[in-house]
Amino acid sequence: MRTSLVVLFGLVAGTVIAVFPPVLRPGSGAHGGAGRKEITLTVWGMPFEDRLFKDLYARGYEEIDPGVRVDYQRHPDVNMKYNAWHAAGDGAEVMRIMVTDYHGMVSRGMLVPLDEYIHGPNGLTAEELANFPPHILDALRVDGKLYALPEDNAQWGLYYNKDIIDAYDAAHPDERIGYPDETWDWARLRDAAKRLTQRDAEGRVVVYGFDFIIWQWPFLQLLAQAGGTGWTDDGLTTLVNSPAGVEALEFLRALAYEDRSWEPYFGRTQGTGPDSRFRNGQTALYMDGSWNIPSFERNAPGLNFAVAPSLRGREQAIVCGSCIWGIGRFASYPDEGWSMIRWLVSEEQAARYWDTLRVAPPAHLGVVNSPRFESTRGVPSESGEGYEVPPMAREDYPDRAAWLRYAVNPLPETGRAPGFIPTSLYQRTLEDEIMAMLQMYLQSPDTPTAQEALDGVARAVHAHIDRDRAAKGLAPVDRAGAR
Repeated sequence: MRTSLVVLFGLVAGTVIAVFPPVLRPGSGAHGGAGRKEITLTVWGMPFEDRLFKDLYARGYEEIDPGVRVDYQRHPDVNMKYNAWHAAGDGAEVMRIMVTDYHGMVSRGMLVPLDEYIHGPNGLTAEELANFPPHILDALRVDGKLYALPEDNAQWGLYYNKDIIDAYDAAHPDERIGYPDETWDWARLRDAAKRLTQRDAEGRVVVYGFDFIIWQWPFLQLLAQAGGTGWTDDGLTTLVNSPAGVEALEFLRALAYEDRSWEPYFGRTQGTGPDSRFRNGQTALYMDGSWNIPSFERNAPGLNFAVAPSLRGREQAIVCGSCIWGIGRFASYPDEGWSMIRWLVSEEQAARYWDTLRVAPPAHLGVVNSPRFESTRGVPSESGEGYEVPPMAREDYPDRAAWLRYAVNPLPETGRAPGFIPTSLYQRTLEDEIMAMLQMYLQSPDTPTAQEALDGVARAVHAHIDRDRAAKGLAPVDRAGAR
């Protein structure tokens, strides 16, 4: 990730043009029979997700627009496909995109600006625009313009094993812990995790008080909760090595080496990973994304768990992600692509998304705040036995999904929602460097210091940015006083 994006893209483009024919999409630019225009809908995901994207979206849209045939494609590495098409002067009409890749795609001219469509005769009303969570639209604006619209709003939450907490509280009636909620802060988590950790006679952990998979999202969330941010406003200088970043990193190390309530997992051959430990009932408090709830239900039907909103720091900030819909710059039928995207972000299709997959709430406040959000039908297995995505009964809503409303609705004390999406032109580079740093820093109780570790991240990110700018004929960034 440290090589210039421009250089990399040029190499990819040259290779693609040499290896692939000019038209890579079957039927691209052709009619789908009987005068129908063929547009391409491109996604990634698991095979069972075809039940939504292919059966309900692709085939469903064909029913409402008889002039269009939808060429549905699911690819394991969809970004490689997008880059290949763009290099060959081709593109899909409807592209499902990870928000982390969005700014880079915009900078390379890969996406069609949507503002003229949004405000045009087949556009969106003010009420429809207001149903998108503002923090997602803010993350998608580049120089005031939108090049995509959001599909969903994945969130980071605090899972908890109700049986472990109940057993502790029953044994300690005068110092009960209780279930986590939106009032829990860092200190409350540390206290609960220490008390819930259980060891055998030889000191080996048998119940982990706290756990999570080591990656960039937890750090970025703690950074924001400590009052920090990832970037300067221009997105050219990272601020992860600020005092807030140091505080966030030291908090994670304290959980592992001072409290000994968390044992970071680095892929050693010592047992199962954090998600498996929670699924097996060995972890009391566990941080993870909304997408794991159906997986735990399917693979551990006896697990008595619930999820609460993420912790509160000096700032209440909940890290979110988003899958978004855009139109390829070289798509043959961009107008038809817009019409389908407009349909995909409608209330009815947003409700279908939640009702079917339940991995993340839809990016539609009207659905999230409605009774339709409180139960789902899931995805039955094709064999007729069990479910690929279990349904959610209404009585399970308080434990499994009520927490998801918290991040997207304004708080009375601030007037703004706590959800935020960390993104910028160089977000991928920053996240790669954070991931590498966490793997190194959390394996040692002593060195390097948090400041040294984060300074290393900043240097690597800034070097990458300046190399990229040099490839574009731009001067290095003046970062004096940016910290």
